[in-house]
Amino acid sequence: MRMTIDQINRLSAEDFTASFKPLLEHADWVVDRLAAARPFADLKDLNQHLSEIIQVADDRQKQAALINHPKLGARVPVEGFSSAEQSQAGLHALTEEEFALFERDNAHYERTMGFPFVVAVTGLGKQEIMWQLGARLTNDPAHEFVIAVNELIKIACIRVSQLVSG
Repeated sequence: MRMTIDQINRLSAEDFTASFKPLLEHADWVVDRLAAARPFADLKDLNQHLSEIIQVADDRQKQAALINHPKLGARVPVEGFSSAEQSQAGLHALTEEEFALFERDNAHYERTMGFPFVVAVTGLGKQEIMWQLGARLTNDPAHEFVIAVNELIKIACIRVSQLVSG
């Protein structure tokens, strides 16, 4: 159920947490800090706070959020937003060859970077995602960390737009 900013601002802390917990898997600290940042003027203000909360977090928290983000193209069940996003991108219907390529490149990426490949897949197809994975493998880990955190923010903001009306 989509809510207005006024409804969001009036939620109890418990109801806010329950409504916004699906934003980022296993990063409850983001939702807790977002609840404390209320009231929000509008959707843009909410997204600005969300972005700032993630940006100013320490690297250990960011790393944990990246590590716990569902892997793309893996054949393990994912729930909520991730399931719908990966399905829309065609990642639930990979051929055996595509799956093997994703598995190989994801493993290489994770060994190199120290966290799984994270990209906002909304609006992308599996070929573009595979291309981005290959291209980002050439980045150094420090640079890629910044890119991955920005992708995490993008994912959360896209998801917020599905929870908030107006």
